[in-house]
Parts: sequence; structure tokens; C-alpha cells
Amino acid sequence: MSPTDFVLAVPTLLLTAVAIAVLYVDKGTDSSFSKVTWSALGSLVVVLAVLAVGMGLNVEGYAFSETVFVDLIGYLLAIGATLATLITLVGAKAHIEGWKTRTSFVSLVLLTLMGTIFISFAANVLVIVSSWAIASAASYAIAMIRKDYSSADAGIKYLVMGLVSSSLMIFGFSLYVLSSGFDFSLFINDPVLPLFVLGSFFLIVAFSFKIGAFPFQAWLPDVYANADRVTVTFISSTSKVIGIAALLRVFEFVNITYPYKLYLFLAFAVISVGSMFVGNVTAFSRRDLPSILAFSSVTQAGFLMIGFAMLFFQPKIAEIGISVQTLGYVIAQAGIFLFINLIDKSVGDTSLSSLNGLSTSDRPLALGVSLLVLSLLGIPPLIGFWGKLFLFESSFVQPWLLVLGVINSAISAGYYIPIVREMFKPGNLKLPESPERDGVVMAAVLTVAVGFIAPLLFLLVV
Repeated sequence: MSPTDFVLAVPTLLLTAVAIAVLYVDKGTDSSFSKVTWSALGSLVVVLAVLAVGMGLNVEGYAFSETVFVDLIGYLLAIGATLATLITLVGAKAHIEGWKTRTSFVSLVLLTLMGTIFISFAANVLVIVSSWAIASAASYAIAMIRKDYSSADAGIKYLVMGLVSSSLMIFGFSLYVLSSGFDFSLFINDPVLPLFVLGSFFLIVAFSFKIGAFPFQAWLPDVYANADRVTVTFISSTSKVIGIAALLRVFEFVNITYPYKLYLFLAFAVISVGSMFVGNVTAFSRRDLPSILAFSSVTQAGFLMIGFAMLFFQPKIAEIGISVQTLGYVIAQAGIFLFINLIDKSVGDTSLSSLNGLSTSDRPLALGVSLLVLSLLGIPPLIGFWGKLFLFESSFVQPWLLVLGVINSAISAGYYIPIVREMFKPGNLKLPESPERDGVVMAAVLTVAVGFIAPLLFLLVV
């Protein structure tokens, strides 16, 4: 077994084994569920360690009969998904303890992560399709796993979106493979460019549904506002990596010439600009945290699309920008939605005014949430700053896109800063000690720590 095979074999075997084993370990008691939780968390720590060591030792190359390709970009996406999953499970323990489906939730989360890791390293169309089937099907079940009316309603909308997305993806990949002469490898040397571009348009639409970019974001408000907060924590973080990683792997290894690269650039640029403006304008009119986060995620997708647009002009900088931005985004989303769950359970209100007094009663929590929000805004030296900086740097050759990105980043302060401001206003909010709080603090620490590492990652790639 080669080192690259080992890097993927350990997460695959471990996550699969634990995902199946936990279904038999839980006997309905608190002690048995505690074993389930610690087993899942332990497996995630091991997976994270294997990925981190592999990246640190520069273990790169083909694996599994050249169907996957292990590289730095794949490591960053896989580590981001693993960290978001770890934060989710740390904060979810007490919340899901009373569910009849609690063990199923843990199992599905691990299976989704396994599929996401494979997509992050995919070098073959069949790997993306099969991993997409595992990860997406599990995420649709997670959205409805609470089995209450609101979660079922939101989950069905998410499922319908997923069916449309999957159908478009299959059709897009059929044209993609046809353009390469029925070669399923993502390393395409000389594709039939008209067919390739046509297939790529379908793939862009398919994965934009999953990412939640404009104009394919209609499912976001319902899912973010109505589904259970813990399930949204996972859907808004780890599940987003599925679409981002798949879209990046499709265009990472192919060389496209003029004028076809211009067509793809314009497609991504239109989605980017639309996402940034629509997300910002809509988020401004919201006073409820889940709604603000739902539409701000559309704006965040717009920033990511700047990187995708620039893959055809500044590929190295764009790739590291997408990866670092994704890493910062999923960590912040996971932490903030755990905080929303804690607020909702404690006071039954998620409006901005419900945050008043948090800094007085729990200053570390207020500071942690503030760091996560400021990371989404792009304040240095947090990880979100570096992600945006790399994305904007990649767009220097298209200054109009750079200007629009910077303007929209500044506009987003109009709804991110009020979240921080409300927490530091006088009030009577008091929150109990809970696992959600631990998840928020963990996410905040990672946001700061990874922020110091991000410039080194840039130097490694560029």
C-alpha cells in the first residue's frame, strides 16, 4: 500500500466501521449513547490527524488505481469538512440525546463526511458520482431526521433541490465524458471543447444548487429557518463542501483555450456578482439570525465564485483562495449555528435583540461568536480575511470583478457588525453551560489558529 493509499484508506475504513458500529452500540441509555458520541469524535480526531500528517509530510499523488489524486487543495477541503463535522458533533451531544434517531444522525454524519473526503480528492468522474450519491443522500436524510413538521417540510424542499441538482449533474457529466472520448478521468488532455463547455454549464448549475449560489438559492431560507438548528449546522458547513469540492475538481486539471475559457469565466462571474448583490440586499432586510445567515451564505458563495471564475486565468491563486475561504466559512458556519441553537433553546427567540447582555453574562462566548462573525466579514488576521484576500488577489487581472468583490465585502459589514454590536449592548441574556458553547469556543479558536497558518499555505501553492 502506497502512502497516498494509506491517507485515504484509514479515513474510509474508520468512518465506515464506526458509522455501522454505533448503530449497534446504542441501547437507549445515556451511557451507551456516550460511547457512541466518543467513538464518533475519536474517529474524527484520527481522520483529522491522518490528513494533517499526510499534508505535512507532502504525501501527494495518485491512489486507488488512479481514481483519486491526493494534493494540497484536496487536503484543505477534506480537513475543512472534518473540522466542521467535529464542531457539529461536539455541540450536538446534549441536543440530540433525546431523539429516537440520535444514533442514525451520528452514523449519517460520518457517512456524509466519508463521501465528502473522496470528492475532495477525486480524479475520476465515477468517484464524484458515487461519492455524491453517498454524501448527498445522507445529508437529505439528516435534514429530516428530527421528524417534526418543520424539519420534514424543509427537508423535502432540500430533497427536491437535490434531485434537480443530481439530474443536471448526471447529464452534465455525460457530455463531459463524451467530450473526452469516453475517458472518465478528470485529467482531460484534449477535450472536444464545445461539448466540454456545454457539459460544464450543466455542472455549474448542478453544483451551484448545492452551494446555494444565485439564482439557485431558493431552498436556503426554508432549510436554514425551519429545519432543526443542529442539522442546519451540518448542512450549512460540511454539506456545502460537497458542491464546492466537486466543482473545483472538475476544472482543476483541465486546460481550456480561448474563446471557451471566456464563456466559462463569464458564467461564473455572472453567478458571482448576482450572488453577492442579492445575498447582501436581502440579508440587510432581515433581523433574525438564521435568515441573516441564510442570505449571507449566498453572498459568501458569490465570493467563492470569484475564485472559480479566475481558475481560467490565475489557477494556483484561485485554488488556494477557494480552499482557504471554504475552510474559514465552514468553521464559522458550524460555530454560529450551534450558537443559534443555544439561543433558541434558552430564550425561544433568535432575533438580534435577543442577544443583548451576552457580553455581560458570558464574555468568552460573546468573544467567540464575534470572532466567527468577523471571520465571515473578512477581518485580519482571522482565516476569513486570508480566504477573501487570496480570492481578490486572483482577480487582479479582471479588476472590475475585484472592485465588485471588495464593495460587496464592505457592504456585508452592514449586517455582520450589528450581530456583534447587539451582544455587547446591555441586557439580561443568560445562557446555561452546554456542549453548544464548547463547539462555539472550539470554532473560534480554530478560526484564529488557522488564520496564522493560512499565509504559509499560500506560499506552498503559489
